[in-house]
Amino acid sequence: MYGYGPSGSNPFFNQSNQTKQANKQQGRHKDNQLSPNELAVIAALITKALTVQSILIDREQNIQILLEGSLKKRSELDRIIDEIRDVPIGDFISSLMNQK
Repeated sequence: MYGYGPSGSNPFFNQSNQTKQANKQQGRHKDNQLSPNELAVIAALITKALTVQSILIDREQNIQILLEGSLKKRSELDRIIDEIRDVPIGDFISSLMNQK
């Protein structure tokens, strides 16, 4: 797990006041508009290009969500493997042998 700072909080959660002020100055939170980065993450989650790997909550109730994905384009073989992953190997081999 990540190291904790002297206050007992995760240093990755501690967003400086300068960063918060910069976000406000950029109009990011103005009128509840989403930034292009936020829209990209939402689109990637909806299309399953990104998946949630873990959700961490620290003592101060800060939440960190770790997303995982790949930029590599999936091949046809990758898709087939995903489809047959849960099929018992004996059933898979017998179905291959019965095809003519």
